[in-house]
Amino acid sequence: MANQLPALDHDHAARLAWIKQVRGLHRTKRMLGFGGVILGAAMLVWWKLDAAVPPWALWTGTAILVASWALFVYVIIARYRWVKRNPYSATQT
Repeated sequence: MANQLPALDHDHAARLAWIKQVRGLHRTKRMLGFGGVILGAAMLVWWKLDAAVPPWALWTGTAILVASWALFVYVIIARYRWVKRNPYSATQT
């Protein structure tokens, strides 16, 4: 019995390429948002744990967190709108 490789499913490959394209949309914005969440949370933890921290750390950390989450929400909505305008079709190349 010879090892038989499964035949390439072109529809499956096309679907995977479409999914990869959707996941790549706004990647830079997502990474900036992720970094902002980490930075904002770190500033808030720094403000909470150290009594010598200036009060601006609270407001700056909160502002960074809010802006980062707003960026995440924007990316989610933009990707959703792109998918609605460009649905997957088996006839795509």
